Amino acid sequence: MKLKVKVGPKGQIVIPKSIRDKMGINPADVVLLDIEGERAVVEAVRWDPVEKLSEISRRVGTKSSELVWGDRLYEEVLGGA
Repeated sequence: MKLKVKVGPKGQIVIPKSIRDKMGINPADVVLLDIEGERAVVEAVRWDPVEKLSEISRRVGTKSSELVWGDRLYEEVLGGA
């Protein structure tokens, strides 16, 4: 599926709803952009919040079970850090 979109004055593009739906991209999601030859490739980033919590807790040296709602590290997970 190819759709034509315009590049805005700040270099921004809007991913059409039909493509967002097909790729499972939602507001505030993160996407990766890459160049393959003459093409720009958009890839939806998939991450598991539980795994991300474990990764952050390992990084800072605490148990993920000790992180609580409102904790700065817990907020990192919710933000997709």
